[in-house]
Amino acid sequence: MNNQSALESKRLKDTEFTLYGWNTCMQFFKNRPDDLCRLFFSKQRSSALGSVKKWCAVKKLPYRELDLESLNKVASATHHEGIVMVVRPIKPSSIYPFIKNGLGNKGIAVALDCIGNTHNLGAILRTCAFFGAEGMVISNQEGQARLTSSAARTAEGAMEIIPIYQCTDLASALRDFMLRNIYVIGTDLNAKQSLYDIEMRFPCVVVFGNEQEGLSSTVKKRCDEVVRIPGSQKIQSLNVAIAAGVVLSELMRCRGLQKIT
Repeated sequence: MNNQSALESKRLKDTEFTLYGWNTCMQFFKNRPDDLCRLFFSKQRSSALGSVKKWCAVKKLPYRELDLESLNKVASATHHEGIVMVVRPIKPSSIYPFIKNGLGNKGIAVALDCIGNTHNLGAILRTCAFFGAEGMVISNQEGQARLTSSAARTAEGAMEIIPIYQCTDLASALRDFMLRNIYVIGTDLNAKQSLYDIEMRFPCVVVFGNEQEGLSSTVKKRCDEVVRIPGSQKIQSLNVAIAAGVVLSELMRCRGLQKIT
């Protein structure tokens, strides 16, 4: 690849993003139709995309029916469910306004300490959307998965729903949350306390650690509580995305009880 081609490739990477999968694409179109650049679809999906094709025609955007092999190539994946959109990417927002404005009175946010797998990132985003989290915090540190096309596909549209905030150093961001009286809960396989043994306080940020190493020592020190999910001990741990679902479900339950009392 010559220098000009390399520069063009980088420009497209910065300004265009490929989405695929029915729920992912349709949630994008519902939220950000003006950021659509191109549409590709299978013959089977054509009739269901009438409104999107009409939008493309009005806005003079390219749209085309493709065979399966061509769709696989455009998506760089096979799990596209007959629809691919090339769009302007979402860029994570700065963490500082989120910290300054705080969470709602009973608000819940999620922070990721170097979750490395894009599928786990997407699955956690989907879980956050289901349980109504007010935002997800990620760092730009090495080892943190990025917002890739595969993450968006796994998120099933949640990348368009959950605000995503980026920080340079997660431990420092958690310290700043704590200074604003936001409760920080860390999750760790070897924690002494069970998730079900502590008194939950709100608003709160719950932190999930790297798939192999767990929470880093600097992040763990910034947590008000570090808890584990109790299990049968027949297997060592849960997948981090499943763990996020368990923890957020319990937070929702506790929040509901506090409303009653």
